[in-house]
Amino acid sequence: MSLRCKAGDLALVVYDEPGCEYNIGRAVEVRGPVSTNPRLDLPCWLIRPAGSSRHWRVVRGSAPARTETVSWKSRIEHPDAWLLPIPPLTVPETEENAEPEECEAELVLAGAPDTERGGVQS
Repeated sequence: MSLRCKAGDLALVVYDEPGCEYNIGRAVEVRGPVSTNPRLDLPCWLIRPAGSSRHWRVVRGSAPARTETVSWKSRIEHPDAWLLPIPPLTVPETEENAEPEECEAELVLAGAPDTERGGVQS
């Protein structure tokens, strides 16, 4: 079985059941292990909304969709096929964020006298 997400991923919800369209486009945290949801017959992850809002539209059994405040204890499952993992942010190395190179440079102070030439600057 080839999965899109892995435990610990952040993912975007790209599809949800009728009545739960509110969840589409929202970011979630993904937790394993994967299990097959018998109602949907799809491999599912446990999820919880990422960010400050924990409100989520859910379907439990044959009941109509409703809004709940969810946490990991809520055990909300979402099919892997309906999630799009968000890759970790990588910052390309530039001169501004590169590690400083060690160099053997002589400190030259502007306006300081040149002691090798008797204090005379040219």
